[in-house]
Amino acid sequence: MRITVAVVLLLLTGVAACGGPAGTQTTGFVELGPLRGNPRLATELTGNAGDTMYQALRQVSTKDIDQARELLTRPQPGGGTRSFAFVKPGCAETGAAPTLTDNVIGVRLTGGENTNCAQANYFLVTVEAEDPENRLRLPA
Repeated sequence: MRITVAVVLLLLTGVAACGGPAGTQTTGFVELGPLRGNPRLATELTGNAGDTMYQALRQVSTKDIDQARELLTRPQPGGGTRSFAFVKPGCAETGAAPTLTDNVIGVRLTGGENTNCAQANYFLVTVEAEDPENRLRLPA
């Protein structure tokens, strides 16, 4: 009985950790479809960075990406909360979760398992993170 309880607690702890690190949340997820060329893969959404990323994506996108513009150009939260945008290659994913390793923020795509794609699809993921001390950085 004790072993069963320990295993259940361990599984519940692992499931809770999959949602992303404390203080981080996915705020947007848009399928961009196949892209031509290599877009900028990650940026912090400050100043006009969101509009710049949208313009770059518009140049390489093969479909209408108005949802991407909405995510990238919306007002930023402020107050110690930072916003980031990531373009990730995948296949048929249905969501994304924030990751945080040694103050490096990123995302991992989720869902869409057991799907075979002939061509990569790209996804735009936006994330907010509590970072009042400005310690987080993007992947190199």
